[in-house]
Amino acid sequence: MKVKVRTVGNSTTLTIPKEFKVEKGTEFEAEQHSDGSIVFKPKHRNPFEGDWFNQNLKQVDIMTEAEDLDSEWR
Repeated sequence: MKVKVRTVGNSTTLTIPKEFKVEKGTEFEAEQHSDGSIVFKPKHRNPFEGDWFNQNLKQVDIMTEAEDLDSEWR
């Protein structure tokens, strides 16, 4: 697959084909190798930064859920 570099305003842009299904807003780390190749790697969230764990963590009592399911079958 071929892509072409374009100029948009004061930036040089390399488009990502739709078939790659990259979500809008995804961040990448970019590297240029000595042979001229450019590699984009998705940037991963550092699990030790921020307070994301307070927002996304849902603790569940497995035994309570199992009892609820068991009572539904009776």
